[in-house]
Amino acid sequence: MSERRQLWETLAAFLAQIKKEADAALDKDVQLNTALAGLQDEVRRLGKAQFKANAMVEDQSTRWDGMIAEARTAREQQAQLAAQVAAERVTARERELLETFLPALDGLESAIASGRRYLAIRDRAAGASNINPAQAVLVSPADRAMLAGWLDGLRLVRERMLAILEAGGVTSIPTVGHPFDPYMHVAVGTTSEGEGPSGTIVAEERHGYRSAGGVLRYAEVIVYRRG
Repeated sequence: MSERRQLWETLAAFLAQIKKEADAALDKDVQLNTALAGLQDEVRRLGKAQFKANAMVEDQSTRWDGMIAEARTAREQQAQLAAQVAAERVTARERELLETFLPALDGLESAIASGRRYLAIRDRAAGASNINPAQAVLVSPADRAMLAGWLDGLRLVRERMLAILEAGGVTSIPTVGHPFDPYMHVAVGTTSEGEGPSGTIVAEERHGYRSAGGVLRYAEVIVYRRG
């Protein structure tokens, strides 16, 4: 074989080897590109899945926040309703207390007023010059002292009863000398005898009482009206 032919065969073999290696490298590039493309697709898929998951978590979080806010509002409303019901029950108990307590207090005050009137009559009778011995015994100083002591005892009982009411937050409604207030007083009569501005209360027929929750019993009064 000539040297030239041998050289061409060697060169052809070398070129074939280069082509083979180039084809192999190209196949690797194709495979790499395919793998990269697949990886990019997977990254995109995972990104979409993560975005969807984040959106779902955010939506769920918003729902939970809304549910928590609704529960808190419901709890606050329930607490307010419970407080209102408790206050109404307290007012109802106060009224029940007054319904049973005030008649006794009214009777006690009526007895004190009657005793004072009777004591005034006795004092006028004791000053008369034409009383007989039997009448003199009835208006004697000893008998008067006994009646006055009895009235003092009634007044002490009344003060204790008023203190019990006050301890429970119940106080008397002011009347005589104060202007008539339709939110606290009931006018059971009027009179042209009096002084001061028209509408001033000049007498009280029955005590009224109030608490922090409002009027428990209106005061019955006589109101001055100028003629």
